[in-house]
Amino acid sequence: MVYLGLYHRRQLGGLMHPKRVSSEQSSRPIGRRLSAFARSTVIAALSACSIAAIAPASADVAECERAYQHGRKDEAIRLCRRAAWQDNDFFAQVKLGDIYSAKRDDDKGYYDPVEAFVWYFLAGRNSAIFDHVHLDPAADAVVSRLVAADAESKAIYRNLLQDERIDVRNRVTYIESCRGGDGFVLLGQLHDPFIAQRHQSQGAPLTGVSDQPYWRRPVGRGTGMLPPRSVPAASPYPTTSSSSYPGSGSSSSSRFGADYWGNKLCNSSDWLGWMTPGSSCSRYSTGDGTSGVFPTSVIEAMVFYQLADRAGHPIAKIYIDALKNWPSDYGGSDQKPQASDVLAKSKAQRWLAPFEFYAAETRYRGETPSGLVHSDECAINAGRAQALALGERLIPQNVRRDMLQFLGFYRGTGGNEMSRAISKYQDFLGDAQTGVLTPVQLTRLVQIGAVRGYAKAQRNLGIMYVRGIGVVTDYVRAEKWLLAAAEQGEGEAMYALSELYTQGADGVEKSEDRANRFRQGSGAAGFSPVRAEFLRILESASAPREECNTRRCRRERERAESQKAEETQ
Repeated sequence: MVYLGLYHRRQLGGLMHPKRVSSEQSSRPIGRRLSAFARSTVIAALSACSIAAIAPASADVAECERAYQHGRKDEAIRLCRRAAWQDNDFFAQVKLGDIYSAKRDDDKGYYDPVEAFVWYFLAGRNSAIFDHVHLDPAADAVVSRLVAADAESKAIYRNLLQDERIDVRNRVTYIESCRGGDGFVLLGQLHDPFIAQRHQSQGAPLTGVSDQPYWRRPVGRGTGMLPPRSVPAASPYPTTSSSSYPGSGSSSSSRFGADYWGNKLCNSSDWLGWMTPGSSCSRYSTGDGTSGVFPTSVIEAMVFYQLADRAGHPIAKIYIDALKNWPSDYGGSDQKPQASDVLAKSKAQRWLAPFEFYAAETRYRGETPSGLVHSDECAINAGRAQALALGERLIPQNVRRDMLQFLGFYRGTGGNEMSRAISKYQDFLGDAQTGVLTPVQLTRLVQIGAVRGYAKAQRNLGIMYVRGIGVVTDYVRAEKWLLAAAEQGEGEAMYALSELYTQGADGVEKSEDRANRFRQGSGAAGFSPVRAEFLRILESASAPREECNTRRCRRERERAESQKAEETQ
């Protein structure tokens, strides 16, 4: 791509590919070679430090709880969001649901039913609870929290409006897409119409056994892969049930027992109930009052399994094959999984996350009842860290100033106005007011301008997605923002689109017709490189000149010739 490759050429000119070590260099004295190695080590260490500075510090639910107990609610929410999002922490997800549903009177300022349902919903589908099932009292405590969260989510969902329910689905989709392959697999399972049949206890095709399969309880013995364990010691808890501990052979275990918490989970969670031993739960996502959040669809499920495969999930292909090979008439479905694979693969190539950043549209409408901005906690992996570092180095000062001015933070008066504008912008984000943009804040600055309809921001963001500057390269999202800018008559965006359609890219089909149309539109909008190109074409054309017999015709010809001369100069 000629134009896109030359964009920001001056800024990119200093980036050089590492040179290969020649034989002459390899014959240098060992001391000089060690010095070169030491320099390389220092450079690598500095690069690692810069990436560490870009990535936010990790958080856990204990820090969140401490901040909450000391009355630092905003800090607690930030910490819990990071733990719930990046670490998929069940307890942090439940805590967020409790805060946003205002279970305590002093949390009323943070009441947000959409956010409350999102985190209760994710907690109710978090299989990490089974890390605690080897100890029945612990299992019962965890399941009790899940049961309460599930009951709260059902009550909230019944009172949500239709647009709020759509918002819920979009937010859950965005959060899980940020988690990469694992998140895409979960989204595929939420849409999978055959997943309940796969998990039936009788003749379950995934295990080939009709008795209790070992996967129903990850630490179960007897019918599974693990050997039987020894009989447990006498329980310190009063015995109120004669149920035996699964796989142990004892006649009495504890007042809980697997049937106690298992039945509680089965009766309360259609999603996780099928994992409990000794129950008839085979439902997966129906009958819980919230199944409409993600309606079942072969195509939708296949799209997310394909996205998981594109993200490098190690067993995503198994999910794809299972859905392709499942009988199309099983369970009365009229969809044909085998025929959906090609369509789903095409849709996966064109798939876009619902938001540019988390709840961008909601933030723009000002619908945050607590006043605290919903922070976006997408993890910063190596690829994103590299893109953010490029953005910090290559996005010029005039673009930063222009974005701040559009948002109303930069007034253009005073010698220290830029620092004050950045501080106001950081306060708007809810971040510390340092007066110096972090790489994430800088990229978000352009993104906010684009979401709010600023044509220059949309054009800049589109090119950033093409070049991998500030954001990871994504041609489909680049096309989206360039089209948004082109609709507002942005000539440079039109020319970038013409180059994109001329070359084609992952998710963007090559199209000469579209390329010519946008190239012509760019020239009509006054983008000078294209206008000069069109003038050269006109000069070489052999069409006869019409005689100008009127004064108006002669004036227009003189104006065109004068403009052509200026363009040539």
